[in-house]
Amino acid sequence: MDSFDISTKFDLEYAETMVRFSICDCSLDKKYSFWCLNKEQAKQFVEKLKHIEKLTWKQISNSSRKTGLTPEKQDSSNFDLVHGQNTSERKFVEQHYFHFRVEQTGLFRVFGYQKQQFFCITHIDPSGKINH
Repeated sequence: MDSFDISTKFDLEYAETMVRFSICDCSLDKKYSFWCLNKEQAKQFVEKLKHIEKLTWKQISNSSRKTGLTPEKQDSSNFDLVHGQNTSERKFVEQHYFHFRVEQTGLFRVFGYQKQQFFCITHIDPSGKINH
């Protein structure tokens, strides 16, 4: 991927907008999709999404790394992973890529990107195997 000098911070236009989730770009690879979650993981996943949807983009971006978003750095493996699943028409102009932890003490992570008020989920990593 060519390197662009664009920040992966959240889109300030949506700072006061509540975070919403979209699964339209979720990986079809079974090991990184919803199919990889067992019943307990699925329950934790949904509870985390419900919690985050009570927050604005500004609030979640200002949260600590353990409870909020971790921006993906350009030219990193995680950035490339999300970029490969991003179907947004503004993909090369706006790149706001993140992951967040579902379990604060574990490595259950969810990867995706911001598209307007949506956090578009691209990969679910319940085992912590992606780039760790």
